[in-house]
Amino acid sequence: MKILQFTPYLAPHKWGLEKVAETISKYLVDWKYTKIINITSSILQEEHFQIYPTIKYKNTIIWYQKDNYEIISLPSFEIVHNFPCPKFWKKDFRTILQYIKSQKPDIIQTHTRFFLQTMLGWIIAKRLKKTRVHIEHGSGYVTGYATYIKLCANIFDNTIGRRIFRQADKIVTISKANIPFIRKFTKKDVSVIYNPIDYIPQEKIKNTIPHIGFIGRLVSLKWVDLLIHALKNIENKERKCFIIGEGDQKDALEKLAKQLDISDRIDFIGRDDRANWLHKFDIFVNPSYQEGLPTTVIEALLAECVVVATDVGGTKEISDKQDLIIVNKWNISDLQKGLEQAITNLENIRWLSHNTVKDTFNWKTSIWKYVEIYKA
Repeated sequence: MKILQFTPYLAPHKWGLEKVAETISKYLVDWKYTKIINITSSILQEEHFQIYPTIKYKNTIIWYQKDNYEIISLPSFEIVHNFPCPKFWKKDFRTILQYIKSQKPDIIQTHTRFFLQTMLGWIIAKRLKKTRVHIEHGSGYVTGYATYIKLCANIFDNTIGRRIFRQADKIVTISKANIPFIRKFTKKDVSVIYNPIDYIPQEKIKNTIPHIGFIGRLVSLKWVDLLIHALKNIENKERKCFIIGEGDQKDALEKLAKQLDISDRIDFIGRDDRANWLHKFDIFVNPSYQEGLPTTVIEALLAECVVVATDVGGTKEISDKQDLIIVNKWNISDLQKGLEQAITNLENIRWLSHNTVKDTFNWKTSIWKYVEIYKA
């Protein structure tokens, strides 16, 4: 089979949707089931040429390979942060369309209904009369942005997004919690396939005081400011927090830490691979307002962290053990209590979910389920 996959971003971006798309691509190619071509909008910088030596330019189009699958990066710009828009008017865009047609894909796969790359995949599937599998990562309408952005996103969801759902040949979602939202747009059957996690365990670092970590985009949707407020209120002052990520809220968060006089206990690291950090954390926090199924929570439990996470999306589906502490979203007091519970019980509960999560989110199980869908 030949699969053409549309994603908003891919390598070197490292967040949840990209990780799922990358793992699917890597193992389907390794198992010789498919040829995978990814159409994306990744914006590469000079250092990425060292990581991906197969990068090739053809005018403004970027072709490169990673783990034996092909990535074609559309010439794009960002309308808002982390929302890429292809430059439809460019000659290079038409060149890519011609290349796609020449490849004669068997299946077109799209991710999350509100990205313009998903709309492009939907249009191309219709034009080429190809089977389309849609993977939905979202559990609700877009939130955490300016009012006009949320309004535009909701209009898109209820017009084009509705058709993206209804005209898919197969819909897959990454958690059971996402199904009620999908039901607002279509009554089609929805398959749940949990995120295929390709996590390589590293030796756990033993810290003299608890190390607390957050990894993700520093945007209002993630509510990292609640974490900073909760850290201020914790009675046990002996801890260190590391915030890994970039985003338009970074400066405001650093300023907040200074205002609360706890900047000496919080390190803002910037963008880095989560694999470099999870084994160094004792406690991982996900204070997000909205999620589908947070990959960082899964990987943190695999790394034997105690996780404090808000009750959003499919987070509760990840584990029912004591090392996953679920708290109410948008609630500083609840988040504080969750952190205090994690610090107090750290040594007794830090490893309880490891084996369960390893079995549930096994990449072999998930990839086989995708293979069966493609065959059908």
